[in-house]
Amino acid sequence: MRKKIDEQERKEAAKRMGEREEGRGAELRQICSRSPRIARALESLHPPREDTMAEIGSYVLAPALGSFVQWLLHEALKSGKQRLYFLARDGYFPYRAAQLLCKRRKLPIECRYLSCSRYSLRLPVFHLDKEAALDYICRGGTDSTVEKLLRRAGLTKTERREVLQCLSLPFSPEDPASRAELPEIRHRLSKCGVFLAYMEKHSREAMSGLAGYLRQEGLLDSVPDAVVDSGWVGTMQKTLGDVLAYMGRTRPVEGYYWGMYDLPCGIVRESYHTYYFRPEGNLREKIYFNNCLFEAVYTAPHGMTVSYRKEGEQYIPCYGYMGEEQKVFLKKIEGLLLPYIRQLAETENPSIDEEALCKDRKVIRSLFSLFMGRPSAREAEVFGSLRFSEDVLEGGERPIAAPLTEKELSAQHFFSKILWLSGIRRGKKGKPRESAWYEGSVVLCGKHIRHHLRQYRLYQAVRQLWWILRFRQRSRRERKG
Repeated sequence: MRKKIDEQERKEAAKRMGEREEGRGAELRQICSRSPRIARALESLHPPREDTMAEIGSYVLAPALGSFVQWLLHEALKSGKQRLYFLARDGYFPYRAAQLLCKRRKLPIECRYLSCSRYSLRLPVFHLDKEAALDYICRGGTDSTVEKLLRRAGLTKTERREVLQCLSLPFSPEDPASRAELPEIRHRLSKCGVFLAYMEKHSREAMSGLAGYLRQEGLLDSVPDAVVDSGWVGTMQKTLGDVLAYMGRTRPVEGYYWGMYDLPCGIVRESYHTYYFRPEGNLREKIYFNNCLFEAVYTAPHGMTVSYRKEGEQYIPCYGYMGEEQKVFLKKIEGLLLPYIRQLAETENPSIDEEALCKDRKVIRSLFSLFMGRPSAREAEVFGSLRFSEDVLEGGERPIAAPLTEKELSAQHFFSKILWLSGIRRGKKGKPRESAWYEGSVVLCGKHIRHHLRQYRLYQAVRQLWWILRFRQRSRRERKG
């Protein structure tokens, strides 16, 4: 009897979602019309109504990319920047867009694509500060296992096996570790001479290639420059700055970002510039935003940078593996984004005022609230199948909107999540399955959609408010100190 009721609920939910989808493109286009600039750029673009990817690409992803890059170039010109480094892989589409706009408008800014990753930047500096290295290696994440932690340190399979024998852990190295267990793992690694020796060895080897590549790309030139990336916590800029300071650069590194949830301690706050949200506020923007989905759709059609090799006098970045299906998907996205950027370059006046930027930002917020926070069934199906992993290394990618049962969805609600993060609820079943795009998983499940989304927004509101207050408190302490 219960199964029949569940099936009926699922059919009714699918019917309601289908009715919503019929007018989804019109709804998105109507939101875009609130900005004259976005509306003009969309005039000649008419994606097929039944093509969900084309509608989202044209009415959501393209306007967001265009608005971000216009803000970026406006801020860069205002501060006298002559060169922008777009960090792989999240900087790929902003790089392509900025190239088009700079060429069409004859802007005095050179755009360069810098192949790097958290892993390719972090591994070389581990030997410079071992305590910071251990903090980074033992950070949390989705399905963080001891095996993954050792891979972050660059250890080979044979070396990992040797270290695991020395550690004598009370649980399997393949089991997900809770945040409460990570400090104990860190302590054991800090006392393991075999692990520390391997970590230092791989770090020193990696520094040679990284330093050669950065020097080759002009990061030591006396040119006013800045980096461009998606953002989130600012560690890429800090690590890059540490490496360049080690190489002899005296100027600090500046960065332009989509958004920041937090910033590293001891940095110059004014060197981090954000478009959509800041660590100090923008609570609404953060509640209805999913950084994992953002990274999944705005990423380069190539694997992450894992190392650098020298060929003659040239340093070449080495990329990891990316599945053919994901490459095809991203090439389709690129085919939807660039026509909008070309149209934007043709129709828009080069001068940009603050009022227009603010209006665009409000439009983007409404678009992302719908797509990320309340996706249609078809949107959740098309974009939820993208492969994604939050780990610093590739491997273990899963659909970004993982297919979860209603019980598993409930496990991600506020109190269940807090219990897991605190380490109280581990038990035999371990960590509950998670979804990188929870809202997409809710829609795919099709049961009690409004309830689950409402509960998750409550969790996100508390979580993001805690981060905001924590950052403000820390900033006050740093100013006083």
